[in-house]
Amino acid sequence: MITILDNFINSSLLDYEITEEWSYTFRGSALPICPRQLMLGRFYARTKFEKTVPFTDRYHYHIGRAIHSLAQETWARQGLLWGDWVCSDSRCGVKYSKVRLEGGKCIRCGSPASYQERLVVDETTGFSGHCDAPVFVPALDSYIIFELKSRNSNIISKASEPYESDLYQVSAYATLLARQYWLRIAGRVVLWIGKPKPKPYKFWFYPGTGEDLYEQQAQLKRDLDSKINDGRVTEVSGRCETYDDADGCPFAGICLSPVRDRLLTEEYEEWKLGKSN
Repeated sequence: MITILDNFINSSLLDYEITEEWSYTFRGSALPICPRQLMLGRFYARTKFEKTVPFTDRYHYHIGRAIHSLAQETWARQGLLWGDWVCSDSRCGVKYSKVRLEGGKCIRCGSPASYQERLVVDETTGFSGHCDAPVFVPALDSYIIFELKSRNSNIISKASEPYESDLYQVSAYATLLARQYWLRIAGRVVLWIGKPKPKPYKFWFYPGTGEDLYEQQAQLKRDLDSKINDGRVTEVSGRCETYDDADGCPFAGICLSPVRDRLLTEEYEEWKLGKSN
């Protein structure tokens, strides 16, 4: 019986894998971008890309989401968190947009309000992403834009700087929040919180919004759009030099092929034909 149950727990839960659909678009979690990957993602927009996700990866993802939610709730209870809200009482259901709520509570009925991460969009480039936490810091009389990441304690203790993607993400959100909503932003923080315990933790502060980092990525996207419109697809750059760099990218076979330019041209022509049909 014990052996049967042990096998069942592993096969049906701990070793179980699912497949999830995946797309390649200009979004916060994909920064910094690979222009060629974005281009081929557009050419293959009708194709359903799937990736295998083991239980372990989903386990860590949900732990991370729980930590995010707890951090947001803690700042919300102090009236420090800016964004969108929905009253948790279904009989009230009032929604609030682009505000800080005193005590994180519905103004109408006093029930706790559920925080909704603000979707940050740049319509000129097609960028989108959800900002973790625009937090008002009274001592600074300004906002700090937080990018929250949960990391194992051994990773945190060894780190001297955050991952490149963390800094690009928080810079994109800070830049667009300042531009679109006139938030007074003193800087950005990449905060790594430990798991399974919150300490040790580590954070990196960067003054300003990081507009130069976002503009670098936005310009790459604008250049990509221009080259696709002009049919100059062989001029679009990639990031990978070897298959080890590709990290499971489905387009690696095209990008690293000795006849890459021919393949890119063929993909472009097929895509253009499909658009006209």
